Amino acid sequence: MKKVKVPIEKAVGCIIPHDITEVDLSKNFKGRVFKKGHIITEKDIEKLKLLGKDYIYVLKLEEDEIHEDEAAILLAQALSGENTYYDKEPKEGKINIYSKVDGIFVYDKGTLINFNMVGEPSCSAIFPYIFVKKNQKLASVRIISLACKKKEVEEAISLLPKEGLFKVIPLKLKKAGLIITGNEIYFGRKKDEFYDRLKNKLSQHKVEIEEKIILPDDKEKIKNTILYFSKKYDLVLLTGGTSVDPDDVTYLALKELKPENYIRGNPIQPGNMLTFGYVNGTPVVCIPAAALYYKVTSFDIWLPKFLLKEKISKEEVAAKSIGGLCFNCKICVY
Repeated sequence: MKKVKVPIEKAVGCIIPHDITEVDLSKNFKGRVFKKGHIITEKDIEKLKLLGKDYIYVLKLEEDEIHEDEAAILLAQALSGENTYYDKEPKEGKINIYSKVDGIFVYDKGTLINFNMVGEPSCSAIFPYIFVKKNQKLASVRIISLACKKKEVEEAISLLPKEGLFKVIPLKLKKAGLIITGNEIYFGRKKDEFYDRLKNKLSQHKVEIEEKIILPDDKEKIKNTILYFSKKYDLVLLTGGTSVDPDDVTYLALKELKPENYIRGNPIQPGNMLTFGYVNGTPVVCIPAAALYYKVTSFDIWLPKFLLKEKISKEEVAAKSIGGLCFNCKICVY
């Protein structure tokens, strides 16, 4: 890329080759003040000087180079998949990608890492497998420099699926069966508090608790109900009986059914004791008491995958140990 250096005082009539950004803390502002392609006028000179521009550069790209704006458009097109859309034009060299629907944001982390290993192309995204809202920003893409070799953009695009890397799976109505366990609840010594808490949480994601049943700490009764519910509902939830107390038999009932991908506990706090597996292809989840007290627990983190009926491996669970300890922020932003 060839650059012709023009003193700012002689730049009237020159074309600005890229968006120019201003940061003004007194106005709590950071954003574009001059757009790429703007033709400089006499009145612009003082403002450009205030922004530290003593020179304007006229760019001449080589045949094998691409400008940041054109690169961002190509990359956004390649990254965007089902139920996503992106900015109509770049701003400060970046294009943002958004969700068209309420749903679950999905992408392969390894592919995104490889994309960012190429060099110039740079894409930041929110976590995969989380609930997102319509028009929520999912990712932002650009190249690092003002211009780069076309082959780097082409290489990054070649790593992506033809249908795009990012997609949002719309929320669809799901039915859940709830099994509340514990002698203290069954015999009326204590009122259940799980149902209302779970009903409110699940309804936000189009999940209805279609049926609930209260059972004593009877392993056989719990097993039989799990089997019945697993053939009837999209999701089976159990509360109570997940800790280390010898009287806690809920997780044992699930274990003895020999479910697929049975996992007892996970390295996420709160919610260490979360236990789950798949019976008749249906996710069956034993929810620990932490979910009564904390707004967000391990159950919330895995819920999107349960709703998609995706199998969760032990390696995937173990990986949550990194960053799995909650900060207990006053305002949860998870």
